[in-house]
This record gives sequence, C-alpha cells and structure tokens, in this order.
Amino acid sequence: MDASVLRKRIYKLLIFSILMVLGILLMAFLFINHADDSLNKATYTTMDQEIDLCVQRVSSKKNTDLVLLNTFARNLNKETDLDSSLFEMKKESDFSSIQFIDMNHNVYSSKKDSKFSYNNLSDEYKDKIKNGFLGEQSTFKQKNKNYKLTYIVPVYGNENQIVGVLCADSSLKPYTDLMRKSISGGNLYITDFKDFYGIQKNLESNEVLAVIKNMNLSENVNGLIGVKGQEHGIVVKKIGIQGWYLCYVNSAKSLNYSMYVMSRTTNYVLMLFVIVVILLLWIAYRMMVKNNEEMEKLAYTDQLTGAVSFARFTQLVRIYALKNNDYSLVSLNMRRFKFMNEILGRDKSDEFLCRIVTCIKPMLKKNEIICRDSADVFYMLLMDTAENKVSNRIHAIFNSIRQNTKDFCYEYEFCCGVICNGARQEKYSFEQMLTNVMFALAQSKEMASENICFFDEKVHKKKEFENFVESNMQQALDSNCFEMVLQPKVDLGSNLVVSAEALVRWKLEDGTYLPPSSFVGIFEKNRFCSKLDFYMLRKAIQQIRKWIDMGIQPVNISVNQSKIVFYHENYISELKSLLKEYDVSASYITLEVLESTVIEDFKLFNQILLEVKKLGFSVSLDDFGSGYSSLNVLSKLTIDELKIDRIFLHIDSDLENKKTKWILEGIISIAKKSNIRVVVEGVESSKDDEFIRCLGANVGQGYYYSRPLSIDAFNDLIHKK
Repeated sequence: MDASVLRKRIYKLLIFSILMVLGILLMAFLFINHADDSLNKATYTTMDQEIDLCVQRVSSKKNTDLVLLNTFARNLNKETDLDSSLFEMKKESDFSSIQFIDMNHNVYSSKKDSKFSYNNLSDEYKDKIKNGFLGEQSTFKQKNKNYKLTYIVPVYGNENQIVGVLCADSSLKPYTDLMRKSISGGNLYITDFKDFYGIQKNLESNEVLAVIKNMNLSENVNGLIGVKGQEHGIVVKKIGIQGWYLCYVNSAKSLNYSMYVMSRTTNYVLMLFVIVVILLLWIAYRMMVKNNEEMEKLAYTDQLTGAVSFARFTQLVRIYALKNNDYSLVSLNMRRFKFMNEILGRDKSDEFLCRIVTCIKPMLKKNEIICRDSADVFYMLLMDTAENKVSNRIHAIFNSIRQNTKDFCYEYEFCCGVICNGARQEKYSFEQMLTNVMFALAQSKEMASENICFFDEKVHKKKEFENFVESNMQQALDSNCFEMVLQPKVDLGSNLVVSAEALVRWKLEDGTYLPPSSFVGIFEKNRFCSKLDFYMLRKAIQQIRKWIDMGIQPVNISVNQSKIVFYHENYISELKSLLKEYDVSASYITLEVLESTVIEDFKLFNQILLEVKKLGFSVSLDDFGSGYSSLNVLSKLTIDELKIDRIFLHIDSDLENKKTKWILEGIISIAKKSNIRVVVEGVESSKDDEFIRCLGANVGQGYYYSRPLSIDAFNDLIHKK
C-alpha cells in the first residue's frame, strides 16, 4: 500500500477520533457528576494510572498548543496588518489572546482594545521574551484574577533570523477538562505546595483540602491519609509545567450511595450514550491499529520474505551498538542470482529467497537479526565474534539452506563477508561496519565458491589501497602521472622489432611506479578504465606524431580497448577526432580487444568492427584461448591479428603439451589461411621461442625479447635494429 494513502487514512481517523473525544468528554463529565460512588471505587493502582494519564494529556495538550503557535509563527506575515492577522489566528484557536512582540518591543495584539504593554509585564514575562529572542520557546503560569498559561515561541523572518516572539494566553479550562476526563472522581488539585487550585472536587473537598494543607507534601507522594475517619488515597506527581504538581485524593470506598440511587435513571441513559460513543471509538481504534500495523509492516518488514527491512535493521543495530555489546555483521549474497531469475523465473526465484529466510530464522539466537536489503543481498546481526564460531554458524546456515532447497534443482553458490566488533578486534561505528562488510563481501566474490571473507588487517589494507587508487586516479590522469611504456613485438622471420604494445605505469609522487596489475582491476570495477583507455590511445597517437615529426618511420602500436570503451556510443566519433587532431594515419594503430568483448554482443561487435576498420585501424583479438574461445569466433570476425594467450606456453605435462601443440597448430593454420597475423605473448625463454617458431607463429612478444621499455629506451632499440 502506498504511504500517501496510509497518511490520508490516518488523517481521516485522526479527525474522527478528535470528534469522538470531544463527545466523550461531555458525556464523561456528566457521567462523573451523576455517578460519583461507582467511579470512586477505583483502586490505588488505578489512581496511579489515572494521574499518569493526566500528566500525559496535559503534556500532550501543552505540546499541541506549542505546535499550533509555532505554525502561527511560521505563517505570520510581517508585511500585512499584524493585529488583524493575530485576530484571525485567535479565531482559529482556543487561545484567549495572542500578541506579537518584535525585537524593538513593539506589541501587536489580537484584542483591538488591548492595553498590553511590554513595560507593564512582569520580570519573569520579560525574561521569557528575551529567551524567545534567543530562539527558545517556553510555557509558564501567571496569576491575575485566575490562573492562566502563557506560551512564547520565536518568529523567524525570510532569512531565518528571529524577528520577534509570538505570545499566547490560555485559560486552564482545556487542561481541567482533560484532567477531569482522566480520573474517576475524587479531589484533584494543581498545586505548588503553597496554593491549591481545585480541578475536581467532591463533597469532602473542604475537609480534604484542610488535611493536605497541613501535610508536608513533596514530589511523588503515594500513600494514605485520614479524612473524617475514612482512609483516602493520595498521589502527588509533577505535571510538566513550571513548578506545578498534581495532587489527587480519592476514597477507597463509595462516598455518595444515596446520590447514586437518585441519579440511577439518569446514569442508565448516559451509560447507553457512552456505550455508543465507546463503540464508535473502538471501531476507530481498530481502524487505526490496522493502519499502524500496515505502516509498520511497510516500513520495518521486507514485503517478500518477511525478514527485517534494511531501514529497520540499521535502527536496531545502532540501538544495539549503543550498549557497547560485541557483535558481528554478516553480508550474504548469491553468485549469478540474475541467471536464476532467467532460468527458474521470477516467482521461483522469489520463493527461493523466502526459503533462505525461513531456513535462517530458526538458527538465530535471541536478539539476532536477519535482514533483506534488495534482490539477493542479506545482512545478519550475530552475537558471536570469534571467527571460528561465526564461520561454523554460517556454514551450518549454508548447509540448512541447501537441504531445504533441493527441490529447486538449481546449482548455486554463496558469497559471504563478515566483520566482527569483538573485545579483541578494532572497534568500528555502524557505518564503518556496513562499509567494511560490503567490501569483505566483494572480496569473497573473488575467492573460491562459498568462501567466507572476514574483514581483517589484510582486507583492511586492500580496502585502503583501493580507496587510495579511487581517490587519486582522476588527479593522476589530469597530471599525466600515467606513463606509457612500449613492449616490443618481434617478427619471427626477420627477428626485427615490427610493432609494440602500449602498456601503462602509474608514477607516484615519490618517483616509484605502480604496476598495472595493482590498479587495472579496480578501474574495471569502477569503469574508470574507459577514461584510461582513451588516455592511452591519445598517448600512442601522440607518439606516432612525434616519430613522424622526427623523420623516424613509425612503428605500429597496439593499444588495449576495454569493452566499456569499445561499446561506448561516441567511440567512433572519438577515434575520428583523435586522428584529425594529430593528423595521423589509423594504419599505425592496432586496437586490441579481449575475447570477452566479442562474446558480450557478437552482432554489435561486428558492426563497430566494420566502422573501426573503415577508419583504417587494425583490430587484434587479445588473450585468445583464455576464455570461451571457439573457431566459430574466428570464422565470423574480420580481424587483422590474433594474440594467443600465454597460458598455452606454461603447461607442465608432456601429454598436455602435445595436445596444446596440435590445437595451436590448427588455430595458427586457420588464422593464416584467413590472412590473420598470429602473435604469441608471454614468451619468456628460448624454449618458448623455439616452440612458437615451430608452430609457425608470425610474431612473438614477451620478456625473452624485451621487457616493456620507456619511450627513450624504445627509440634506442629501434635505431639499433
């Protein structure tokens, strides 16, 4: 159910309840006055409950009046006739008068003939106004002929500066009505232990008042007193308004039996009316309860699985953490859940998620929580903090889920991240716990199946490194801290350097370098590799331009292109722009794309490939054999170069080596017949060199021929050659 619908319904119920309360107040007043003896049978426990109710209602009434006055303060238009505005506000409220006092002590009043003057105010009143000018709101009592309450709230101008205060006076009648409704007869007084203002009195009020005036009353009195030889209960509690207390006295027995008999007929009529009103209120109450339950379910419960919602989970964990208790936070995720959706369907996948929660709930201890955030992401709060105990419990949960989901006939794996906030571990805030457990979850996805990753010092350092990389990568790009190095490619027929691959190194402020293996993976996850790929392509084209300007015959440079860049909507236009900017032929650049880029979208890849080749670029299929290679890929792509992955060179057994040789001979033979140049990378020894020459490869690349070289070192190399 939409939250706005619930709010509208609650608003309607609120109006309905207010009307019913007003009706019940009138009936309760008559009922109390005509049925004293039955209402005076309340026990001392009831008296305590009733005076608590009085205090609550007085506090609620006071807060309601302050809220109303604050609303008036916000809506007060200082540019119009203030007296008229205040008069209209008074008409809309129960206040007896409303005054606005600006910072210069000018007074505006809802009473046109008011003689209200700042100078005539009491010192206490002036102090409260000064506090209002400082942003404080206050409530205090005054006594002229009768007691009254005065409210003061600050009024803010357009620039959120205080421009004055709004003062409102209210008689005690609304409060006395509320308190009369809250008790069952007897004698109720407002007192500061000097004066007594009677709210509810009975025939014994004079005697009761005489007794309590002679007592040494204090806050929170709860006991017995004697009045005319009979025991009466007395309760004194603080009312929540400056210096005032409630003193409630009632007899333990019936006081007015004869009056009860005389008013019996009247009481029956009133009781019937009250029953009708109570019935209506009960209906309203049931509606309210239903809406509250729906609101709570909507806000605090995951609608699919019945687990705690993430919003409620964060509240509960924060509350738990305030007690300084040790606990562990667990994040749980399924590998390849989207494929389950595609294979089993949405309904079955939802049922699976529900089954997970059903399995976990019985395995939780008291105060432990299971939460579903979104899709297949779950969080758990566990009391255990020892890694072995937490690990055993999580594996037990995995086993339980597997036992109870066999009927789905689907193979799945879990990823799990854990952070412990134990006595011997470093203490984290909840926000840090949540961030770290998600990082641990991400790390577990890179591990073997169903491995649990605990956030520890090693993981923490990895997280810090990732934060360093992500915090500095843009600045490093803007400052040209990413340097291009070139690894030569050697023609196996002539043994000459015929081309090179552009590789990246990150130069730090201290002069050291970060290898690409330490940061490229992070760039791929956060998609920064798209910027780096264009950066490296620009660097390669710039170098071609420099060679041409120096009169040196350019060497073809291969530049890696991630699938994020290759499938970018402006990719072709960006390539055209670079060629035009440096006036370089595209024939000097080879774009290397991974095999996974091809498989991502074969049809779209071919479309982009044709556009790239029209511009004059060569295209190389990189790391062939590392993924889902097939001869079908070679037959359908018009590529210029095929790079055999290094894994084929690092095989130990003779049998596998023979099979590898047969496979590579077949691939190279097909490639050559298709006029595709074959490059083998990862050549690290003379044995590797002899092997690929025997296979008939065209070009070799690797440390056997040369490590990646700086531009100056590469220039020296090609000059020597």
